[in-house]
Amino acid sequence: MKNLNHTLLAAAFTATITATTAYSQPVITVDEFGNGDISGTPLPSSLALDPFSGMTTLSYTLPFQGLRGDVILSDVAGTVSDIFRFDGNFTLYVYSDTDLSEPNPSSADVGFPAALEPNTFFATETGPEPGLNGLFNYNPGFTGPGANSAGVTYNLISDPGTVPEPGSLALLAGGFGILGFGLLRRKPARA
Repeated sequence: MKNLNHTLLAAAFTATITATTAYSQPVITVDEFGNGDISGTPLPSSLALDPFSGMTTLSYTLPFQGLRGDVILSDVAGTVSDIFRFDGNFTLYVYSDTDLSEPNPSSADVGFPAALEPNTFFATETGPEPGLNGLFNYNPGFTGPGANSAGVTYNLISDPGTVPEPGSLALLAGGFGILGFGLLRRKPARA
């Protein structure tokens, strides 16, 4: 029994360290509609001129320089759908295809730059079509596009879905829990 307690204690300690380490690293999430955040704090976005391509597109202001380069996302058929360009000077530019059949075009739907950056990372989108898809938990390491000293990882969203954020789901579940508890505690009405 004593060994079991020690094993359970060690497992709990390991799980706690793993969870706190995962939460301590910042995560930047951006999409092609100007919705971005860094670990839940809004990330400024606007339309801006990319000095390397000469095109005006959606841009995000990063809290660090980020290594210059392009992250190129393709759909499962191999067609390029989005380019996320780090300029090495605190800005991330987003380029998306100009699909005229999309019911809700984004400010990044400007087409693609004529030339790619020499430091390029290619990835295939993951997630359902239509729905939330893109490149999740992209870690550029020390040399990939967007590499930084903060150890930030990225969620580069190609097509946002209608899936609520985890915090919203937790609030909704908490509300239903309180409602259910209240209904259970309610005294029956006397006739």
